[in-house]
Amino acid sequence: MIHFIVWIVISGIAGFIASKIINKTGSGLFMDIILGIVGGFVGGFIVSHVPALANIGGQGGSGGLIIEAIVAMLGAMLVIFLWNLLFRSNK
Repeated sequence: MIHFIVWIVISGIAGFIASKIINKTGSGLFMDIILGIVGGFVGGFIVSHVPALANIGGQGGSGGLIIEAIVAMLGAMLVIFLWNLLFRSNK
């Protein structure tokens, strides 16, 4: 349970950072965190279902938290990019 809570916090932070990387202004703090959590799920799903990526991070070694943060960040960037494509108006 603690691991899940830590993962949610990491994903939320990753979403905030990813939003600043993708579109500089973000989509608002709450939406950035939500998109980061969704991105964490997406990144985890992709990593666990792509055979070439399935063993990334080893067997939960010391790099596990760092790898999870990177996966969450990349997943968040993908989700935020797609969100912007679908829902942002071109101004």
